[in-house]
Amino acid sequence: MNYYYENDMFRIEGISKEHTISDIDIYIGKGILRNTSGYIQKRNLGKKCLIVADKNTYRAAGTELAEVLRQGGILADVCLLYDREDERIEADELSVGQVMMSLEPEPDFLIACGSGVINDITRFVSFIANKPFISVGTAASMDGYTSVTAPMIFDRKKIHRHGNAPKILVLDTEILKNAPNELTIAGFGDVYGKFIAKADWLISNITTGEKIDEQALDLITQALGKLTGNVDEIANATDEGLKAIIEGLILAGITIFTTGQTRAVASVEHNQGHVWETRMLEAGRPYPLHGTAVGCSTGYYLRMYEYFKKTDISRIDRGKAKQRFLNRDAFRERAVKCFGESFLSALEKTNKCLNLTEEDFDYHYDSIVKNWDRILNVLDFLPGWEEYKKIYKKFGHPIHAEKIGIPSDLLRYTLPCSTFYRDRYDFVFVMNILGIADDIAEKALEDYRREE
Repeated sequence: MNYYYENDMFRIEGISKEHTISDIDIYIGKGILRNTSGYIQKRNLGKKCLIVADKNTYRAAGTELAEVLRQGGILADVCLLYDREDERIEADELSVGQVMMSLEPEPDFLIACGSGVINDITRFVSFIANKPFISVGTAASMDGYTSVTAPMIFDRKKIHRHGNAPKILVLDTEILKNAPNELTIAGFGDVYGKFIAKADWLISNITTGEKIDEQALDLITQALGKLTGNVDEIANATDEGLKAIIEGLILAGITIFTTGQTRAVASVEHNQGHVWETRMLEAGRPYPLHGTAVGCSTGYYLRMYEYFKKTDISRIDRGKAKQRFLNRDAFRERAVKCFGESFLSALEKTNKCLNLTEEDFDYHYDSIVKNWDRILNVLDFLPGWEEYKKIYKKFGHPIHAEKIGIPSDLLRYTLPCSTFYRDRYDFVFVMNILGIADDIAEKALEDYRREE
C-alpha cells in the first residue's frame, strides 16, 4: 500500500509492512484530480475505462475527470446511474445490471466517481467482471473506500458480497469540502462508532481470549483522536475539520484492509444500523445513510455503556439470568421483533450466538463474573453520553433515532437484540448473558425521551 500526500497535508504513521495485503496507491490533497491520468499511467491500467457516477457526483467531479482523462489519452465512457427521483440510488440489481450492460465496448478498468453506494456497485462489478477499478471520492462519508467487501441489496434484503479494492484512491479535498454537510456528518458518525467497537473488542479479549491486533487497535485509536480533537473545526466545516474526517476514515479503512476483517471498526453499533436498514427495506420505507445510522446508534450504546459500568455484579441472579437466556420460546419472541421472521430464520442457520447451549451460557457467565473488574478497567477511554450530545448539538444534527426515520418500536427491540446479528462478542451480548439487557435499554430510552 502506497501513500502520497500532495501539498504535505497528511501523514499516517504506524503501518507495518507485514500488515499490507495488497497495493493501493492513495492520493490525498488539494486540486489533485487533474493528476489522475498520471496516477493511472503509473499503474499501467490501460487506455479505456468506464466511469460510474450519478448525476450529482458527475457534476461534482465526473465532468472534470472525463476531460482530464481525455487530455491524458485515456478513452472514457460514462455509466450515469439511473435517477430514481425521490429515492436514493442503491447498490442493487438495477444498478449492477446497468453497469454490467455498460461494459461494452470492453474497458480496461472502471472508475467509481462517488462515495459509498457508487463504490460498492463498482467494486462488486469489478470483482465479477475481473476488471481493476480506481476510486475518485466525492465525499468524506465512509471508511470503506479501500474495502474488499461490497454491501449490496438483493431482493430488498441487505447482503454482503466479495469485491475488489481499488488500485488507486484519489481524494481531492477541493471536491470533498463541497460535498453536502449530511455526508460529512455521516463520515463522522461512521468513525465515532469505533469507540463502541474498540470497547467491545477489549472486553472480548478479556472474557474469551479473542486476539487483539495491536496495530489495528492503535490505528483506530488514532482515528478517534483525529475526530475528538477537531470537533469545532468539523462543525465549522474548516479545512482542518475536513482533514480530520478524511484521516479518520482512511485510518479506519486501512485497518479493515490490512487485517482482512472488520473487528476493529464495527460492533453492535454497526449491527443495529444494518438491522435498521434491513427492516426499513423490507417495509419499503426510506432509511438513513449508513454513517448517520451508526452515529445515532452509537449515542444509545454510549448511554447503555454508562449503565453497564454501574452494574453491581454481585447482585446478578445467575439462575434467573440463565432461565431468561435459555428460554428459547421467549428469547425467539424478542428476537423476531428485532429481526423479523424471515431475517431471523436466515440468521439462525449461521449464527452460533442464536443457538447457545447451557454449557455455553455457563462458560460466558463465569468468565464475565471472574473478569468483571478487568472489564471495567479497560473502559475508561469511552466518551460520556453528555459529550456525545454536545458534539451532535454543535453539528445541528438530531440524536434521536425517530428523527432520522427509525420507528420507536423498532428501536426498542433492536437495542437489546442487535448483538445477535452476527457472531461478534460485544457488551450487549454480555448484558444478555447477565439478564440485564432489556432493563438497561429501557433506561437509556427513558433518558432519550427526557431529551425531547
